[in-house]
Amino acid sequence: MFRRISKTKHKSRQAFTLVELIVVLVILAVLAAMLVPALTGYIKKAKKEKYYEEAHYALVACQSVIVEYYGVGNVAGNGTANQSGQQGGGGSGGDLRWDTGKNARNTPEEQAWGEKVLALLDRDRTTEPYLLIFGTGRANSGLDNSDAYTVYYIAYVANANAPAIFYINGEWRFQYPTDSPAVMRKQNGINYIITDDGIANNDIPIQYYVVSNKTNINDNFWTSTDSRSLRSHCEPHFKG
Repeated sequence: MFRRISKTKHKSRQAFTLVELIVVLVILAVLAAMLVPALTGYIKKAKKEKYYEEAHYALVACQSVIVEYYGVGNVAGNGTANQSGQQGGGGSGGDLRWDTGKNARNTPEEQAWGEKVLALLDRDRTTEPYLLIFGTGRANSGLDNSDAYTVYYIAYVANANAPAIFYINGEWRFQYPTDSPAVMRKQNGINYIITDDGIANNDIPIQYYVVSNKTNINDNFWTSTDSRSLRSHCEPHFKG
C-alpha cells in the first residue's frame, strides 16, 4: 500500500512540474512576442543613428572640399564649364562626376577632387560609400559665391544594404526629396531647393557632384526602379 501511494505522489510531482514548464514556456513566448518588435525597432533606430553620423561627416567633408575647390580654382579647367553650361542632375546627365562608377565622365583631376572628399572620411576607392552625392548652388545662375559654394544637399548610402539618408537645406530625412514638394522642385530640368520665404524666384538651383557611385547602373541610378538605385534605398521603398 505504501509503495502505491509513494508512486502516485511521484507521478503527481512529475505532472505538476510539466504543467509549470508549459506555463513558463507560454509566458516566455508572450514576452518574446512583446519584446522582439521593440528590440527590432531599437536596432533599426540604432542603425539609422549610425548612418546619420556617417552622413554628417560626409557633409562636413564635402563642404570642406568645395571651399578648397573655390579657393584654388578648377585645376582641370573643366568642372566650372560643366557647372554653368549643363542642366542639373537627377539623371539629366549634368552631374559633375567625381566618381569612378559606370559611365563616369570625369577627368582624372575631377576624380582627384572626389578622392579628397573620401580622404577626409578616412576612405579610398576600395572603401568608398555605396553612394555619395552632394549639391551646391549652381554657378552663373544669379547666385553669389556664398550660395554657389554652400552644400545644400547630401545623398548618402553607406552600403548596398543600407537606407539612403538625405541632408536638404538644413534638415535630415530618409525619404526621396522630390517625393515631398515642400523641399524640392524641378523646373526646365533643374532641381531647386525650396527656401523658407515661399518665393519661387528665391529658390536655390542645385548643381550635383557625384563623389561615389557603386550601383553599376547608368545615369538613371537616381530614380530607377532597380533595387540598386538611390530611390530604391529610400523610405518607403527600402526593405532592408
